[in-house]
Amino acid sequence: MPDKFHFSVKPKRYLTGLDGLRAIAVIAIIIYHLNPLWLPGGFLGVDTFFVISGYLITSLLIHEYQSKGSIDLIAFWIRRIKRLIPAVFFLIGVVILYTLIFEPQMIKTIKHDSLAALFYVSNWWYIFEDVSYFEASEPKPLMHLWSLAIEEQFYIIWPVIFVLLLKFGRSNKTMPIAVLLMTFVSLFLMTLFMVPDMDNSRVYFGTDTRAHTILLGVLLAFIWPPFNLKTETPKRYQQVIDTIGITSLIILILFMIFTKDYSNWLYAGGLFFVTLLTLPAIAASVHPVSKLGHALSNPVMLWIGTRSYSLYLWHYPIIVFMNMHYVAGQIPLHIILLQVILTCIAAELSFRFVETPIRKQGFNFFKPAYNTSRALIVKSTVSVILVAGLLVTLLGVFDHLHKDVNKQSSFNTEDGTMQFSSTPKSVAWNIKKNHKQFTDEKARIAQEEADKEEQAELEKEKQDFASEYLSHASPLFIGDSIMVNIGSNIQYRIPNAVINGEVGRQMYQAIEISRTKYPHFNSENENIVLELGTNGDFSLEQLEDFIQTFNRANIYLVTIRVPRDWEGNVNKKIHTAGEEFENVTVIDWYKASEGHVEYFEPDGIHLNADGVEAMVDLIIDHILEQEQNKK
Repeated sequence: MPDKFHFSVKPKRYLTGLDGLRAIAVIAIIIYHLNPLWLPGGFLGVDTFFVISGYLITSLLIHEYQSKGSIDLIAFWIRRIKRLIPAVFFLIGVVILYTLIFEPQMIKTIKHDSLAALFYVSNWWYIFEDVSYFEASEPKPLMHLWSLAIEEQFYIIWPVIFVLLLKFGRSNKTMPIAVLLMTFVSLFLMTLFMVPDMDNSRVYFGTDTRAHTILLGVLLAFIWPPFNLKTETPKRYQQVIDTIGITSLIILILFMIFTKDYSNWLYAGGLFFVTLLTLPAIAASVHPVSKLGHALSNPVMLWIGTRSYSLYLWHYPIIVFMNMHYVAGQIPLHIILLQVILTCIAAELSFRFVETPIRKQGFNFFKPAYNTSRALIVKSTVSVILVAGLLVTLLGVFDHLHKDVNKQSSFNTEDGTMQFSSTPKSVAWNIKKNHKQFTDEKARIAQEEADKEEQAELEKEKQDFASEYLSHASPLFIGDSIMVNIGSNIQYRIPNAVINGEVGRQMYQAIEISRTKYPHFNSENENIVLELGTNGDFSLEQLEDFIQTFNRANIYLVTIRVPRDWEGNVNKKIHTAGEEFENVTVIDWYKASEGHVEYFEPDGIHLNADGVEAMVDLIIDHILEQEQNKK
């Protein structure tokens, strides 16, 4: 095999600066998962991990080839297995056992996700199952393993490509050029599959669309091999390295602070751009004379960085399991603090008693302990959890514990796919009292008695009107998963209502179906209710386009309550439209639901029976009020 690299061979050294960068990345990810509003771009920490992996693995392969003249693929893969797989298996085992004991209703989801995780194909599993990374749905404690799946796929495929390029490449430039081409192919696929103003989970999860991030790290390894950097460097050169590296790191952190996960530019090449800006920070952190690398190597960052893999593994299931008992976006601070503490404890235990021993001892870890009873207890516990989790996952012995629930992804009264998933608690429309509220209870009661006859007559008149209108009216309802959520209740109470709800729907899709399917609703006698914004922001121009589609009808815009950073933007545009257009009425669900934790499912978005009843009441109240005013 001809020599492809002309660097002088130097001993490997531990790159502590990379641990500091790993610490920043995992902290950003954990904050993002604790509450996306605190660090909207914290998910970019995953891309930092990707580029570090590409850089470090390629650097190790280059060093091995320089030192030995060949690459031992089997030995490489065994090292990766000992480093990564035991911790994941242990995590899956613990999650399965916890679920069986405390959350048996989740067992089917856990089984499927566990199987995908065991074979490191979680990302493709979620793509084929059409799972959204951005829209909260059913809790998935193992969903974060999608990124590890991409990395493991890289660890399997890239060394083979590396060896083939070494063998058949004609010059030293062959490999970097090939990697550069693969990078641009991946970038092209990302821009090809990306759809503006849509849920781009396919782009986010795909190995093909995310590979460019890892490959940029690979390219950096050819340009800046860490084990061949000189320790004797002119001071001026050191200052340049640190200045560029620190600037790069600051820019990365700013992106984490201000970037939104639904931003179109991210999936139109933005992730590539952000990763490209990260490369100087990596280059500076690994240089032996870099002050940035020294600063990133402080004890706190080293502790977090060396355990970043464990922290990443454990933080998400802990957050998911605990948040199931609270409404998303309204988690008490002491619970969040407890989640952080439990994450650190679990990560330390995994790092100390699973990852490190197995990495050092390999399969000898599972042999009987000869020295201490404590070692025997630890090894026995780890072994039992690993075996139990693996068997339960592969054999599927717990299928009987879970009954299939048919998830409704759409609600359309015109295509015969209606499903009454819940029965309203009350059919009658509760007329809200419009009389003055008295602060003095006795005075209020006295006034009620005096007005009793008048109120009874007014009440009967309203009830008669409501009953007559609701039995004959056919308003149009257009929305997303919330409309699917409340659709059966609306249909029960307004039998002739036309309802079109679909999970993941965006504003531009609502405009399209309005123009193609419902132009006949553009009449002054028609009522149109629009509920959108759960899945992402939209422009004021798009909202105005929708309103212009029904410029003669009565339009009702429902504000949203979602624990996402676009919530305020969406509601502001809805209120703006309500002020600008005479035919628009705002139904302020955000205000009406404030403080009502009991309305929501754990995701803080979708509604339980109480919430469905409350929202439908609110919508019908507004429609009836407007209709009665026409009399």
